[in-house]
Amino acid sequence: MSILLIDSYDSFTYNLRHLVENATGAHVLTIHNDSYDLPREKESLNKLVGSVDAIVIGPGPGNPDSAQDVGIIPYLFETFPKTPILGICLGFQCLCLAHGCTLGYLEHPVHGQISRITPIDRNSLFRDFDTDFDSVRYHSIYISTVTDDIIPLAYSEDQCLMAAKHAQNLHFGVQYHPESVCSEMGSKLVSNFWALVEKRETVPIRDSHLLQTEPLIKHFKTTLEYDYKYEKIPKVDILSACERFPDPLLLNSALSPGEWSIIGLPEPGRSLVVGNSREAGLTVGTWKGETKAHSDSLWSYICNHMSQRYYEPTIGDPELAKCPFVGGFIGFLSYEESIPLTVNKITSGPTPSTRLCFVERFIVSNDKHTFVVSIRPRDKEWIQQTKSQLQTCSEPRFLSSVKAKVEKPDKKSYEKSFYDCQKYLHAGDSYELCLTRQTKVHVPKTVAPWELYKCMVKNNPSPYSCYLDFGDARLLSTSPERFLSWNNQLSQMRPIKGTVKKHPQLTYARACELLKIPKEIGENLMIVDLIRHDLYQMLKEVEVTKLMSVEEYQTVYQLVSVIEGRLQDSIYTGIDLLRHSLPPGSMTGAPKKRSVEILCHLEDRIPRGLYSGVCGYWSVNNHADWSVIIRSLFNYEDDLCSTGTTRCFRCGAGGAITVLSTCEGEWDELNLKLDSVLGIFS
Repeated sequence: MSILLIDSYDSFTYNLRHLVENATGAHVLTIHNDSYDLPREKESLNKLVGSVDAIVIGPGPGNPDSAQDVGIIPYLFETFPKTPILGICLGFQCLCLAHGCTLGYLEHPVHGQISRITPIDRNSLFRDFDTDFDSVRYHSIYISTVTDDIIPLAYSEDQCLMAAKHAQNLHFGVQYHPESVCSEMGSKLVSNFWALVEKRETVPIRDSHLLQTEPLIKHFKTTLEYDYKYEKIPKVDILSACERFPDPLLLNSALSPGEWSIIGLPEPGRSLVVGNSREAGLTVGTWKGETKAHSDSLWSYICNHMSQRYYEPTIGDPELAKCPFVGGFIGFLSYEESIPLTVNKITSGPTPSTRLCFVERFIVSNDKHTFVVSIRPRDKEWIQQTKSQLQTCSEPRFLSSVKAKVEKPDKKSYEKSFYDCQKYLHAGDSYELCLTRQTKVHVPKTVAPWELYKCMVKNNPSPYSCYLDFGDARLLSTSPERFLSWNNQLSQMRPIKGTVKKHPQLTYARACELLKIPKEIGENLMIVDLIRHDLYQMLKEVEVTKLMSVEEYQTVYQLVSVIEGRLQDSIYTGIDLLRHSLPPGSMTGAPKKRSVEILCHLEDRIPRGLYSGVCGYWSVNNHADWSVIIRSLFNYEDDLCSTGTTRCFRCGAGGAITVLSTCEGEWDELNLKLDSVLGIFS
């Protein structure tokens, strides 16, 4: 038994697939709505439909009256009247439109909001639904008039049609999203639909149009080339420790929930450096050594490198054994690394999109002790020398002020883009758009980037702070947001959506009241559903372990959710999740693909660069932790806005625009986030 699922490039499709699989036990085949070129490939599509028991048409951005947005969907309703079909959101609208109903635009679109659904026919789809139920809605378009061919099945509290069926065919649809984490009775709805399907012994055909994700790593090969050795000393100030070495790569957990700070210590001419850029492709070389172009892709190269070097050391110290990093890649991937966008040039040469350094010598520190570690064989002498250097550390010194020229975003330009966002949201092209702007900070070259970072982390300590200087690209981050962490059993994502500024009169209880409002809840819920979709592409078990919890940071309160996925017994590993989840959904909006394209246009094709990308590590024991690059400064050595005497640092900031947003409120939030970084400049 099998079901064909039509994906309209939505960011919730794989949540729906998971729901359908669990509710029916059927094998689900997935294709995009534009996978087949009709009428040229009509015979091939007909053959695929003939091999399944039913069709589920998922949600998606756009208008059901637009051929570009719906692809093959109208053809399915027209050509297969006897094939059971269940349409969700866009699929529901296409069903109604195919039978003469008319569409309208809601005066107040409903995106990520919970509605009370009332069935008026408790047979078929709503059989055994004893009461009304809550479900999440994401739509700007509604069915304004209904023909005799369409029979209404349910309404919302605002009398919007929420479900319907065709008068003769087994074609059904619901406007709401039964697959959302906050929707009730979704599984029951799908199982009721499946009960109406006349099952048969079907053999799903093999078709090149089916969506499949191949794992990046088939298996890890354990290496014998490493030898984990360490020395333990009392805790050393992490900033002071960095100042004892020429090229530290610092991942600094300066605040809970971060636990371990890591200083990677690359070796000139020896440590592997992998770089990538859209213009020049992959480069491979050594730290401050020769670099050469490589014909492989970034993902293929780093996965092949790591798959040959799996290493799980036995660590005698129980405290150090809890540290997930045992050597491996440290670095960053930019926003544009994973998406095919045409953006303007901001550097004279190829713009670095990825920089990763493979470190074998490093220092790790928690709130009690500092450890000097090497996985290189016969490296005791270096460990002892480094231990001696750390024992002579003094307290770090900070600049009293940093003078720089700051070019903040233009408010009128932002206002225009904000109202353009509203047009797209009201038209149904997106549910949420994370609109951003960049600030340029012109810093005298007499001020070392390290001094800037020290001021930043003193002013705004955060759990995912970092200082990564690769020479041609520098990242100074005080990010509070984990993007993705993983080990061999579990993955975790911690999206942040919803921010209020701290002040002496603002209590935690009051912050909760300000953040637990429909606008903020809608923003967070959309990203939670998006992340579940990203994980369900590859994993069977995904759980929201924390939903919209308020967390306190140095300068703000923020609304945080936690989503975990089970990797144990999966053919996929964490690196698959990373590749297919980029760029971070909290920095794009939903649906992700359409939102990214819209945002590129609204942001005047200025590349976000490192901002909105991710930074962190991937350890040889297949543990990893990546944060979202926000609250950060970054610089390219050949930035077109740098001069002979000044270095141009860029600082991105923005927020999620929804139909409930106000321009003034979003502008204030953008500046609040900017100020957490720019407060060090005078």
